[in-house]
Order: sequence, then C-alpha cells, then structure tokens
Amino acid sequence: MWLYVIFAVIVIKTSLLGLGIVSIMISCIALLVIKCRIINASAFVTSRARRIFRTALWLHVSVYVALVLKLILIDSVDDIPMFIASHLIVHHLMAAFIAATLIVMLIRGYFSSKSLNT
Repeated sequence: MWLYVIFAVIVIKTSLLGLGIVSIMISCIALLVIKCRIINASAFVTSRARRIFRTALWLHVSVYVALVLKLILIDSVDDIPMFIASHLIVHHLMAAFIAATLIVMLIRGYFSSKSLNT
C-alpha cells in the first residue's frame, strides 16, 4: 500500500509543480505496476490506487488536449501574447485543481482502507 501512496504523492507534487508530462509518465508507471501485480495489496487498495492514477492520467491528458485546441484557435500573431497569458493562468488553476482532486481521493482511500483493517 505504501508504494501506491508514494506514487500518488509524487504525482501530486509533480502536478503542483506544473510538470504534466512527468505526472502522466508516473501515472502510467504506477498503473503498469498495478496491472503486473508487483505489489501484494488488497483488492480495495488496488482499486482505489487504480482510480487515483487513472484520474490523474485523464485529467492531465484532457488539459493538454485543451491546450492544443486553444493553440489551434490562434488566428494571428496578435493572439500569441494573450494565449501565453491565459495559458499561465489556466495552467496554474488546473495544476492546483488536479492536485487537490488527487489529495482528496488519496485521503479518502487511506481512511477507507484504514477503517476496513480495524
């Protein structure tokens, strides 16, 4: 269980730092570890971890898709400064939103697994 928590904390930290590609790679590695059953954990912990990493993966990918769509909608060179400014604001907001979502999911999963063990 603790390796899943460490992976989740690393994904949260890289998300807060704005390193989306690194968060995607770590989420993929964690999902691969779960799929290969390298760690012996209960089915409940494994399903919660899988949900956390899938959520992180899809939220980061959706932010990148939105960025590419916004980039495609640039009409002229005059739109580039506004694109950069809006990207910085949206980037910080989405990084904080993704990290907060993952933190809540991690805390809920931890306390749920703790209550099942006692």
